[in-house]
Amino acid sequence: MQCVAILAILGLLAADASKLRATRRNVGIVVVGDLAFQRRFKSQIQSMRCYADRHGYDMHLLTASEYDACWHFKDFFFRKHCTVSKWLETQPADYVAAVFDGDVVAAAPKRGLEKWIDHGADVQLYNRCLFHEIMAGNYMVRNTAFARDFLMRWANYYDHRPSGFSSSDNGAIQLVVMETLRVEGYETCFDMYKNLTSQVTDLQPYWDYVHCTKEAIGPARAWRMPTGSLTLWPRLEFYVADGVFLNRWASEEVGPMFHHGIKNPEDVSSFYYQDLGRCEVNAGSVLRSAAQLGETALHLARSYPEYFPAGSNCKQCAERCMESFTCQPLEDAEEPRPKQVGPDAFKKASFVLVNSAESRKHSWGWSRWE
Repeated sequence: MQCVAILAILGLLAADASKLRATRRNVGIVVVGDLAFQRRFKSQIQSMRCYADRHGYDMHLLTASEYDACWHFKDFFFRKHCTVSKWLETQPADYVAAVFDGDVVAAAPKRGLEKWIDHGADVQLYNRCLFHEIMAGNYMVRNTAFARDFLMRWANYYDHRPSGFSSSDNGAIQLVVMETLRVEGYETCFDMYKNLTSQVTDLQPYWDYVHCTKEAIGPARAWRMPTGSLTLWPRLEFYVADGVFLNRWASEEVGPMFHHGIKNPEDVSSFYYQDLGRCEVNAGSVLRSAAQLGETALHLARSYPEYFPAGSNCKQCAERCMESFTCQPLEDAEEPRPKQVGPDAFKKASFVLVNSAESRKHSWGWSRWE
């Protein structure tokens, strides 16, 4: 009987190991940065390695120097997306890559990425917390032709950069999404992008351009197209968010598990982790209950109605879903839906931009939501 019990335990261990190996072949944490960058963010990257090891995900560090086809992108951030696209070609079909900036810390490591992996979109992006843009640094891509082409199209906007401030790849991603979705208004917004001549000391023209793209794309949505799928997540509903806006708190139950914008390595090894080498989170500093974190998120949303739709009458309205972190993307056909146009016409399909103080209150989507 003892031998039978031992064999049974060994069988369970073998099954768990097999499951772990299967997971590692299909999901990876990816950080892209040169060697100096990797040294600077060593502590942040170690926290990501702790997370990957805990969940059986691969951990990949890329330098953006791996592929000759990407070297003509002199701006590192555009070369990053080219590198990820080329690297995906070396991975199994449908391999899922969670791509991160280096200044990201795994704050609530017990929860895995299954919610977003199972969501199944080829490309997953999110709206930045208290800024108008779609976020460029952190995203999830599945190894499909659609996702690889999306990343290369993004990289190729390097050749369209205007002379003024355009926030590098973060400015370009707004147009890449418009082009991918073929929504009406691309020509209007692209003209504004090409005519950005002001420098970083005058950001108003840049925000005017971003406002144009927000009006065209509309609220966060799970888009389904014949060639692939792209999901844009509402603020605070992706697995990563700017930590400062949540008091650098996280929960093992709800909300973002990763904090972006943590640039000081001492914050990782003192505030976030009590023993980084042993992957032990500083629970007293970082972890809060679902109720506490939800209350913090709802307070933030109420304080910034220009970024979060107020009230409770819409699917993404703060009072309805923010406290429970259940503000979901609209479905593909759900209204209000922007107009999509054919491949031959969409770059010519301009629109009249609603350019008023009232429309600018609604950077989370359309001014015509209500």
